[in-house]
Amino acid sequence: MTDKLYPNLCPAPAEDGSQTMCGMLDNPLSRPDFIDLRGMVDDKTVLKNPHKGWFWHYIDNGYGRDNYRHPQHADPADDLSDFPGLNHLYLRFDWGDIEKEEGVYDFSYLDEIMNLWGPRGYTFSLRICSYEGEARMNYATPAYVYEKGARGYRMPSGTIQPEYGDPIFLSCLEKFLAVMGEKFNGDPRIECIDVGTMGTWGEGHTAADATGVIIPPEVVKKHFDLHAKYFPDTPVLCNDDHICCRIAHGQDEVQEVLDYASERCFGIQDDSVCCNYYTQVNDYDTLRAPWAFDRLAPDAPACIEMEHYGYVHAHNDHFRDGLTAMEAFKRTHATFAGFHGYPRTWLKNEYYLTEYCANRLGYWYFVTGATVPALHRSAHNIVTLDVQNRGWARAYRKYNLKIRLRGADGSEYVLDTDTDNRTWLSGQKKTIALRPDLRDVPAGKYEVAIGMFEGDKTVKLALKQEIFDGKFYTITKDITVF
Repeated sequence: MTDKLYPNLCPAPAEDGSQTMCGMLDNPLSRPDFIDLRGMVDDKTVLKNPHKGWFWHYIDNGYGRDNYRHPQHADPADDLSDFPGLNHLYLRFDWGDIEKEEGVYDFSYLDEIMNLWGPRGYTFSLRICSYEGEARMNYATPAYVYEKGARGYRMPSGTIQPEYGDPIFLSCLEKFLAVMGEKFNGDPRIECIDVGTMGTWGEGHTAADATGVIIPPEVVKKHFDLHAKYFPDTPVLCNDDHICCRIAHGQDEVQEVLDYASERCFGIQDDSVCCNYYTQVNDYDTLRAPWAFDRLAPDAPACIEMEHYGYVHAHNDHFRDGLTAMEAFKRTHATFAGFHGYPRTWLKNEYYLTEYCANRLGYWYFVTGATVPALHRSAHNIVTLDVQNRGWARAYRKYNLKIRLRGADGSEYVLDTDTDNRTWLSGQKKTIALRPDLRDVPAGKYEVAIGMFEGDKTVKLALKQEIFDGKFYTITKDITVF
């Protein structure tokens, strides 16, 4: 009956093939001259690469505290070379540690630290504080500043908190920052400096035995401007408290400070991950302002500092075996993460957390494939690389990706490329085209290798050691140059 009603019906055609698996369209093996490097990927080896990874909170708010560097728990002879991904030492010191008298500057202790740890392969980051919240450390702002007439506030504990917008205070601070900039701006040993010249512990708020007054936006901007002025060649980070502590004043004021930091391409630091209060009132990652990181992380590094390790280790419901911190690192696209604690104690308890995060903090570059056709002695060649950034952030510094051709006679030709690794975003896969100029390369058979460099320092890729010679990764051994 049905066939009579619908006379044009016929049997269903045979299936042509899957309509959900894209097959050839997604298969890199279908590309001419493709070299499959997926078997050469190494996601287990921890790579020590520049400008990313863990930091040790070495000077804990002023020379007067020996927390985390006391020889009893931190042997100066221990170079921590087995610490996965340890990148730098964080030096958070007081203005008065350096300028004990007006115009007299003593950098001997900082120099001592850098001269010891720098040759071991570590860099440093800086914060200059002007208030510590402890009467025994009232010199955080040097006494001569108050003697000149700068305003301050005597707190019940005996501490003296500066008036951060006082013209005398700012004038003296600017002279000091000019000296600091002359010494450290553009120094390749310095990863970044964060704005710490206002607030308790340099965090931009006035809690913890301070006035509790919210620092006005115009004062915050002056401190931002001084750091930008004297550190034009060093990444500058603001603190999330510069933004969050003024929420009570309304969204417009919050936005004003955030916009000002963004306009100056500042990065951002959070000192409070895993703190008790924030584990109760914020999300699992304990972050107050992930939206501020979303705004600033595209332009400059994001840095996460955890609550003091002795506290979070004893209160694991805050730390959750490090999962709380790791979620914060991922959510903020962190380039750096650090701890208040003794490194050996930390590493003994948190080795696998440390290892897991070491590569993922910042950039982490994989090369999964390449196309290398026969090459010509001209400037018109195209070599492609399939790259992935599996790190939690992009790189903020441009590295040099180079191609090396090595002949059977041992001759070598190293060719620069114009690719910009800063565009390889977190989680992104892309195919990049390289255009090597081979006009000065003789015809013949060559081994082809790739390498990434910052100056003469190698930036390691997530590829197996068997194809790595310490500088370059060999991707094919038989390419002809005509």
